[in-house]
Amino acid sequence: MRVMAVAGELRRRGHEVKFLAGGRLLPVLRKHHFDCIELPPLPELNISAGLMSGADEKRREETVAAIREIVRRVAEAEIKTADREKADVLLCGNLSGPVSAQTLGIPAALVFLQPHGSKTLELFTRRLSAHSEGGQYILRALEAAGLLLMEGMPELGGDALIPAFVAEGAALEKKVHFTGPLPLEKPENLPGRDELKKRYTGRADKPLVYVTIGGGSPLIGEEFLRLVLDMFREQPGMSGVVSTGLAVNPDRLAGCNPPENVSLHQFVPGMELIKAGDVVIFHGGSSTLMNCIACGRPAVVVPSMAEQEDNGMVLERHGAGIMLDKKSLTPARLAEAVKKILDHDSYRSGALKLQELGRRYGGAEKAADLVEKLVSGRAREE
Repeated sequence: MRVMAVAGELRRRGHEVKFLAGGRLLPVLRKHHFDCIELPPLPELNISAGLMSGADEKRREETVAAIREIVRRVAEAEIKTADREKADVLLCGNLSGPVSAQTLGIPAALVFLQPHGSKTLELFTRRLSAHSEGGQYILRALEAAGLLLMEGMPELGGDALIPAFVAEGAALEKKVHFTGPLPLEKPENLPGRDELKKRYTGRADKPLVYVTIGGGSPLIGEEFLRLVLDMFREQPGMSGVVSTGLAVNPDRLAGCNPPENVSLHQFVPGMELIKAGDVVIFHGGSSTLMNCIACGRPAVVVPSMAEQEDNGMVLERHGAGIMLDKKSLTPARLAEAVKKILDHDSYRSGALKLQELGRRYGGAEKAADLVEKLVSGRAREE
């Protein structure tokens, strides 16, 4: 989504934009009217939890081989397509893109998400040290990119990714530019909160709590959603909209007799619901975090892994949210956290301060400025 946000701004300015993509990305891109070039079929990849830790060495080696093959095919398609289309720049959300651009002798901008804390950094640097095969590949991609666009703000923490990853970080760090949130849809361009509340709940006079498990992580699925329904059942004064994602079909929850103050959906326009909501409940995914900051909305975070804990800490540190332990979670504890946010204006104030902080970094407009500068600078060199 963050690449789409920058690409959309470049398109708005009159630049020709084409996406090379495949799989589930294609319908999303076409929905937003991007011109798409479809990737050739790629091998299917199923990485189970703990597989890459080496517990099953044979399966791990097979998975690594499959990843190498996918990267090779993607890079081959990138080079052929960019050469055929006479691309002036590659705007990349993957590591192969900058290397492919370097092969063609054209500039590349790599868009990636800021790590938000020590746990994420430790996990990243332990698994992908600069001396490992994967680490060397990442280093090559960072060096090949002429511009590194990091969605986030240094004030959120975790800004030392490159120095922590490689000793030569100072040279790479000069390429890094923080952008603040990069939402695909700007909150200010959406309808007002009351209108959105009425659209999704039929009324605007009750607090709206939006619950999402993002793309559908199996780490926080049906059991969590049943607990959420129990919470709403005990809180008739709240309206709830629940997005179950890919992991859980809403029909599986029908037997739980969802209360009347809740509507269940597999997918909803997330940015609209975040803007409409008084409180967001989510698992700590980075995209939802950045969208909460973009909309100035407080949240309750129920993480399942280190990265999600770091993301939850961002909101807690800035007084814009509450993080709960998934293992000890109950409907009563979840309701208590939601009501605490609803009853104390400080959480809304903290979320609005984060929103204002993010705006200072310029978002997609600033990112597009930098991409244009990268291309014009290359043209002057030639």
